[in-house]
Amino acid sequence: MVWFLVIILLVVGLLVYLYLQNYYLEVDDYTVTIPKLHKNIKGKKILQLSDTHLKPRYNKGYIENVIQKVKDINPDLIVITGDLVQGGLPDLADVPIRKLCDGLSATAPTYMVTGNHDIQTAKFEDLTYVLSTTKVKLLLDEAEWVTFKEDEGGIVLMGLAERPAEEDSPKPRLKYIELTSEMSNQPKILLAHRPEHFKEYLDDKTKAPDLILSGHTHAGQMRIPFIGGAIAPGQGVFPKYDYGIFSDEEDQSKRMIITRGIGNSSFPFRINNRPELVVITLN
Repeated sequence: MVWFLVIILLVVGLLVYLYLQNYYLEVDDYTVTIPKLHKNIKGKKILQLSDTHLKPRYNKGYIENVIQKVKDINPDLIVITGDLVQGGLPDLADVPIRKLCDGLSATAPTYMVTGNHDIQTAKFEDLTYVLSTTKVKLLLDEAEWVTFKEDEGGIVLMGLAERPAEEDSPKPRLKYIELTSEMSNQPKILLAHRPEHFKEYLDDKTKAPDLILSGHTHAGQMRIPFIGGAIAPGQGVFPKYDYGIFSDEEDQSKRMIITRGIGNSSFPFRINNRPELVVITLN
């Protein structure tokens, strides 16, 4: 009888732990110095979320919690760095895309890039259509001048489109993102789903971003103390770029932030790896 109670308590404890690891949102803050940033933009907050992997019958209470957390943070700009929806879905019926996107864009201007799952679901045209009915701006190899409603100052926000296969990727990686001559000399932030190409994003010096925002890794899915993430797509076991902030070895002013994301893909659990919202204060 005693052993039975112990087993029950252990099972209940494990279920509670897994629930908290999957749904207990953490907010991580970074202050990032960007050269040539206009004084009017310093102090502005960018909220980054990624890898929601929305699917039918998704936990709507969790989405409402995410939206409320974002409202409480009150960012000046919101970015989604890919894998909004789960790959392999036959259609997008009952997938709460509009609920999340409308909730986010009601708080601040919201931009998004595609991830590998986004381009593997249903018809990609269905996803772009749903997004077009929201106020979320999808950047597919595009750049936009973002002013934060200020009369002066802003940043160039670039979005890299996800490709179905590695051989489809252009060289250099940002080849198809067109910048005006004015944009080339302005501070730049790149939204790119895959962090493993960090160095390649900096190859084209006329477009090299000051800050790259990525997802994709789920922080290695399982976090091993003193070691880091266990495995990440595109990097394998013990990935170099799992989550957090990284600087380029040759130019320390060039940085990349990888979020742990807020959803799960094929593996349904996070271990020592709570879902995360990232808040970046520009300096």
